[in-house]
Amino acid sequence: MKYTVNNISISYNAEGTKAYGEDVVLLRQALDLTAQKPWGNEGYTVEKLFNDDIEYRLFERSVAELLYSCWRKAGLLVPADFQLDQYHALIKDRVQHLAAVDQTKLLSVDDFPLGIERIEKRISEISGVALRAHNPYDEQRVFHFRVIRPESRDNNPLHRDVWLEDYESCINLYIPIAASNENSSLIIFPGSHLWPESRIERTTKGALIDGVKFNVPAVTNIKGEYVVKRPDPKPNQVLVFSPYIIHGGSVNFNSDKTRISIELRLWKV
Repeated sequence: MKYTVNNISISYNAEGTKAYGEDVVLLRQALDLTAQKPWGNEGYTVEKLFNDDIEYRLFERSVAELLYSCWRKAGLLVPADFQLDQYHALIKDRVQHLAAVDQTKLLSVDDFPLGIERIEKRISEISGVALRAHNPYDEQRVFHFRVIRPESRDNNPLHRDVWLEDYESCINLYIPIAASNENSSLIIFPGSHLWPESRIERTTKGALIDGVKFNVPAVTNIKGEYVVKRPDPKPNQVLVFSPYIIHGGSVNFNSDKTRISIELRLWKV
């Protein structure tokens, strides 16, 4: 798969069986939380996260403390007041990185910095419908940190979240934490949440790329023209987007900074 974002060419070769899907639009069979929004046709929006900038500073501090704790549980020696974007300097090898990743995924929303209720309320305002960070399909109430080291293969390939089980009818959040910018932030294909599956070739199972296994199937080809964007939300902003939109493939081109973000999903109450 080859694509270009911000005049930078990106490519990957996913191994395994590949196929185009059926001539159906998956979103038409689900609750569309982007429908009738000014941003509904594109499938995403960038909005302010906290109305109070002081509140956001408290959030930043709480996030850092949580990450320090997670990394220390993984056996990393994290100095006090460590700069989050220098995470890669703590890591000796991929084994150590994966141990750290295990500590920063599937975190209970009970531990969400400053309380998950603030986020639920804000995203409900943006979406115009009451939302909760509670998956009704598997009863999970979790969030994840995405930690993408510079010029690495830590990022997922391009995919739709709904190719995995239990992610129907929700809304996705990308909250930038460290070194998220025009060289590293999440990549999305605007409007692709409205595409039929027959337009997209993908691996039939989780992708295998350069010896690295991913849970998600990978996009391997797209029929017709398309646009690729890095919306690049700033501090105290959030990227809200449909789980049906093609996203991922977010190679971190920062030469010496690790990109960190929060991944969270919400469903209608």
